[in-house]
Amino acid sequence: MKIDAPREYVVDNLKYALNPSSIAVVGASRYDAKVGYKVIEGLSRCGYKGKIYPVNPRADKVHGLPAYKTLLDIPEPVDLVFVAVPAFLVKMVLEQAVAKKAKMAVIATSAFKEIGRGELQDSLTNYCRKHKLPLIGPNLVGMGSPYLNFNCGFIPYLPIPGPVAMISQSGANLLAALGTSKTQNFGMSFFIGLGNKADVDFAEFIVYGKNDPYTKCIATYIEGLDSPEAYIKACRETVPEKPVVALKVGGSKIGVKAAFAHTASENVGTDDAYYDDIFEKAGAIRVTTWQEFLDVALALGQQPPLKGDNVVMITNGGGSGLLACDHFERIGMPLRELKDISFMLSLKIRAYMPMFGSPLNPVDISGTASPVQYKGALHQAMRDSSVDGVLCSICPTAVTNVPAVVDIAIEMYETYKYLGKPFIMECQGGAECHEAIMKLRAHGIPAYPTAEQSVNAMVGLRKYGKILEKLG
Repeated sequence: MKIDAPREYVVDNLKYALNPSSIAVVGASRYDAKVGYKVIEGLSRCGYKGKIYPVNPRADKVHGLPAYKTLLDIPEPVDLVFVAVPAFLVKMVLEQAVAKKAKMAVIATSAFKEIGRGELQDSLTNYCRKHKLPLIGPNLVGMGSPYLNFNCGFIPYLPIPGPVAMISQSGANLLAALGTSKTQNFGMSFFIGLGNKADVDFAEFIVYGKNDPYTKCIATYIEGLDSPEAYIKACRETVPEKPVVALKVGGSKIGVKAAFAHTASENVGTDDAYYDDIFEKAGAIRVTTWQEFLDVALALGQQPPLKGDNVVMITNGGGSGLLACDHFERIGMPLRELKDISFMLSLKIRAYMPMFGSPLNPVDISGTASPVQYKGALHQAMRDSSVDGVLCSICPTAVTNVPAVVDIAIEMYETYKYLGKPFIMECQGGAECHEAIMKLRAHGIPAYPTAEQSVNAMVGLRKYGKILEKLG
């Protein structure tokens, strides 16, 4: 349901959604294939230190813990109530949560507005708002934080710790991001599946992310915005401190219907121009594909904004350079020749390439480039006052010492990080390049396997730089 702005009581209570001292799982199950079992299993396995109260009227114990017949039978206070019971029982559980003075309710249960039962969903929302009990869901997969050892939902594992907060309506895509975190070193601060977002909306979690010390970038996966004004207000409050990335889906002819059936998202009467206007007003960086969503969010979480258009690319592969410069131009940020950025830089970098290398931009130091040549070229580019950002590429020829070049890149990044210039890597190859990407990301350097991904990341940093300039 619509809100006009982030509500203070909701934002204040969101700490109980990700760091509660106690959780009641209503619908706790003794059967390991049920959601009510997986919630408790995930909390225990990931190291949750608070109290867990299973609620099941037909069990004495669940997952080795004493079970209670109802919420009201729990003798201690409860911060968060996780609801995994059939839809017709949810209202009763919420009434008990209010009586118990719980701080937060989370409904995993489906079969609400997404199947046409909008009145039932709205009645639950109105009840919770009347009693100032923030409600997350229904129809969601869960939420968590690796920093807090918190995994609440039917979620197989936590992501690795990192800078990106992900707020998603889709549980499936959220789970995909958690998998990417494990396999691609994509670090996350917290994650939340909003589902139908009957009450708590994007806006309130965006403001929570602004205040979260572990979060450096907020990524929002959107199937529909019921409260665009609130989204805009939350972003404008947050963006001067932390960037917001937006991926809006469900705009195609059949996607409008699919989005409603999935998370009850209403997109009738809207189009891309409508959402372009919202994101422009919000100061959010809009992306169009899932891969770009991940790539840009990671870059914004690990690097400072790009404050100018003078990007220098250094590569040992001419083909990689051509892919990059074509993509830079295709998306509206063409590279400038080195001589037009800094005439002296062109002369200085020549010392670190063979005579058949190219001092244009991309700067091709050739397939025979050694770690020493990479170091010299990066040193000159990063310290030049006319250069705003550096993109470095590795193509593993038979003579390329990929691990040594990676170590040089990390050394140069650490040496010149104080200048506030973005540094991005592309490692185009096989297993050795995957290992390089993992190591670079672990050291705070966004690294990607293709030229296009690295360019998208750099352009995303420039977009954020321009947004900050506009906000003044």
